[in-house]
Amino acid sequence: MLQAQLEDGRLILLASHQKEQIHNFRKQRFFCPACRKSVIIRAGKKIIPHFAHEQIHDCELNKTGESLYHMRGKLQLFHWLKKQGYAVRLEERVKDSARRPDLLLHTSNGRELAIEYQCASISDEELMRRNEAYERNGIVPIWILGGNRLKRTSTYMFDLPKREQRFLMQHKQNMPLQLLYYCSDTETLCNVQHILLTGKKQTVGQLFFRPLQSLCFPQIFQPLPKNLSEINQAWHSIQARAIAKPLTYAPVAMKRWLMRLYDNGLLLQDIPLSILEPVETQYQMSVPPYVWQTDMWLEVLNHLSVTESISLKRLMYTCRKWEVATKPFAISSNKHPVQSYMQRLCQHGWFDQIDSDTFVKKKGLSLF
Repeated sequence: MLQAQLEDGRLILLASHQKEQIHNFRKQRFFCPACRKSVIIRAGKKIIPHFAHEQIHDCELNKTGESLYHMRGKLQLFHWLKKQGYAVRLEERVKDSARRPDLLLHTSNGRELAIEYQCASISDEELMRRNEAYERNGIVPIWILGGNRLKRTSTYMFDLPKREQRFLMQHKQNMPLQLLYYCSDTETLCNVQHILLTGKKQTVGQLFFRPLQSLCFPQIFQPLPKNLSEINQAWHSIQARAIAKPLTYAPVAMKRWLMRLYDNGLLLQDIPLSILEPVETQYQMSVPPYVWQTDMWLEVLNHLSVTESISLKRLMYTCRKWEVATKPFAISSNKHPVQSYMQRLCQHGWFDQIDSDTFVKKKGLSLF
């Protein structure tokens, strides 16, 4: 832990003191803010000054297993926010809860933000417990992933496993999907925006790297410029590669979809790229876009005559089997991926949207 209490109750952030002061602190007794057990000072040339329990026992602050990378980043983010005049505290206990976020920020308008700097993996259950605890107390959770978790594969592509898709954020309706990464070694924040999921870990997005000290906190929640053509090209390139190779393993539902393709005399390679469209709300689907979008055409859209209408509710019902049970916690939009997809088809002239629930087919396309 980065801070502990003296016998008089004062909290001491050890890393903010000089070597001589830390030496003098060794003569005093310190206590864990969570369990009130005695703690000792850990300080040296190769470690960040911090406190540790004298004995291993069951304490909420003893379970974190902080790495040097995590501890250093948490401290850097703390000083960055303090420098901007924010009221922020390290490891402060949330009222009516055992939760102690890495940073608890109190804004001037009375809101509270729990900033979690997550450098290690975390279970779905633990992530849900933390978010729900913050929500019960009216606290907005902000998750910043460790830069050690960012695996960039090209200019507009990076790997985002299913477990890390849970950290997708969209705190404002006008914001694109985003992820935040911070590297405590280089003191650089990476703001990933305009994210397009592919149904696999390979993900498309625009990555913006900035030194932390050149940023103000509100800036990280503002939309950044989008290179539309490059992003779409990267997404379509992934789709083309996906349908060009056979599925060596697939769950039962996808095998049924594949058999439906075969029954209609189609192979994966026969899927027209023109009907595959990226949608930001792909996180609501359990399979890649080329599966559920092709399934919509096979089930409904391909059988419509030109000028014939179809309801959004009917299309959503067709795709219900592909939906996931839960979506990322910090997403403000409730737009369904089928709605986003149909609106993209309208932009390309396949359909017209008559009202919020009705689409009319403008031109034919035969998959058979």
